[in-house]
Amino acid sequence: MARCDVCGKEVTLPFKCRYCGGTFCAEHRLPENHDCDGLDEYWNVPVNVKRRTPPQPVKRRGGIGLMKYGANNIVLVTCTILFFISILAPHEMVYLFALHPQIEVLLSMPWQLITSIFLHVEFWHFFVNMFVLLFFGTELERRLGDRKYIEIFFVSGLVGNIGYIAYSYAVGSFAPALGASAAIFGVMGCLAMIAPEIRIIIFPIPIPISIRTALFLFAAYDFWMMIASYTGVFYTNVANIAHLAGLAAGLYYGKRIGRRSVRYDFYF
Repeated sequence: MARCDVCGKEVTLPFKCRYCGGTFCAEHRLPENHDCDGLDEYWNVPVNVKRRTPPQPVKRRGGIGLMKYGANNIVLVTCTILFFISILAPHEMVYLFALHPQIEVLLSMPWQLITSIFLHVEFWHFFVNMFVLLFFGTELERRLGDRKYIEIFFVSGLVGNIGYIAYSYAVGSFAPALGASAAIFGVMGCLAMIAPEIRIIIFPIPIPISIRTALFLFAAYDFWMMIASYTGVFYTNVANIAHLAGLAAGLYYGKRIGRRSVRYDFYF
């Protein structure tokens, strides 16, 4: 059995000093407790100390060009500018920028497929659309980013316009169409798929309901209005088919993206 080099005590589990090579008990195992010849080496082990790098500011990923101001904000500002211009020249704005569903017109003015999404000429149409877009557009952009938001907004609006063109030829009515409603329905549809926990209040319903339930009610109303207008029960100047087509595009996007759950309540 090994003995401690200092006290001579027999130890079952001896400690061997890494500096002097001696054998010691638990009491004398440390270099300073057995007058270790390598004590100076023990206390002066060279250590490479790295100079601390001062913290660097976090670089946020900025938007490109106008996108740094927020995609939804740009949409809101664009719609607002066009609305005030339309107050000064309503007929010219409708002629140039509203969607005229005749193919021959679109071939000569194809930009109407896009510009009509941003154009409003009636105050309540403009106000309600911008109010809804302010809340739901901002929320969708926050969750998905500006590029994906813009993609969903434009594609939904474009699908809504294409749906309206097809419907116009089906029923033989070619009234001009304008407004961001189809794009907004797409935004809400996508948001309903990725965040079904969002709850909203719709006047005059006094209690919060899920965004999916709200969209179902909106879609049912638009479908009923479309059928009533087609059958001659009464006439409406709303492009209900565009709403439904835009909603379908948004639901498709939301289904592909998947659920991103953060609970929020909205009141509308």
